[in-house]
Amino acid sequence: MCMLYKRLHIRVPAAGDVTLLKGDSIILSASAINISAGGIALSGSSHILDQSEYQVQIHLQAYGVVCFAGVPVYQSDNSIGMKITSIDKDHLHSIYKLVEDFQLTEDFIKHIDSGNIIDDWLTDDSGEDLSITFESSDS
Repeated sequence: MCMLYKRLHIRVPAAGDVTLLKGDSIILSASAINISAGGIALSGSSHILDQSEYQVQIHLQAYGVVCFAGVPVYQSDNSIGMKITSIDKDHLHSIYKLVEDFQLTEDFIKHIDSGNIIDDWLTDDSGEDLSITFESSDS
């Protein structure tokens, strides 16, 4: 299953164990690929999830456990993308801090080049492409 989905938030690489729960049942254990304030990509699974809302727990070494509710927005043979549907402000702050810390590293420049993330940034709040120009106007 593949759905069109344009990101509203910058995603950065993330390493950590991820657990998806439905109620008290563990549905899936996986590894994080990347994370943003909008969601997470998971690796290591060809497990197909239904479109239900799941509880997601991400164990990030430097930031502790981040929890949120989310739904799958894409699935492939080896990855799953989860969109955040609800998150506590402290957990969201941890994600913002992780993204901010990554943006202060030299690896961030390499990430911009290799990940084509500029295209992800050039959208408005509803995911529509923005028209950007760098022309100056003389008064």
